[in-house]
Amino acid sequence: MLTAEPGPGVSSAKSAAPDSCQIRNKKFGELLRPEDANSANGTRIVLYPAQPWKCMTWKMYPAGELVFHLQNHFTSKTFAPVTKPDVAQAAVTQVPFSREAPDCPAWRFTKMPDGLYQITEVKSGKALTAVASEGGGMRVVVTPWQKEDEQKWELLEIDPSKLTM
Repeated sequence: MLTAEPGPGVSSAKSAAPDSCQIRNKKFGELLRPEDANSANGTRIVLYPAQPWKCMTWKMYPAGELVFHLQNHFTSKTFAPVTKPDVAQAAVTQVPFSREAPDCPAWRFTKMPDGLYQITEVKSGKALTAVASEGGGMRVVVTPWQKEDEQKWELLEIDPSKLTM
């Protein structure tokens, strides 16, 4: 359940400056990023092998108790599920980042006993999940929480000044 200490890589709601981190999937061992580092709205969020790149690094702005708005260091955008009624699995795509809280997707980071995180979209209550993509690669969707490794995430602290591109 929720803990008083957010854990490494996650700032407390009282923090003024956002922490930066890379988000790695437990099952596949790869990091979240916009597909092909594309900055266009609607670009799918996918997994990619770890690199010290801006497109794989996210600023975490506190938005409540263990709730954050995420902003990509390279594209300056965030991500949200494509909303379709009664869909069990919704694709996650890049959308504009807004400083206005109601207009910015919010994600709840629930630390699990093993130190990994369940990342849940606040509006839908669905969990960030990695799935195999047709033609290879991994894409990111939201699905109901099933406690599967493809729904568990590790937060890797990273110094943005050390990013190479």
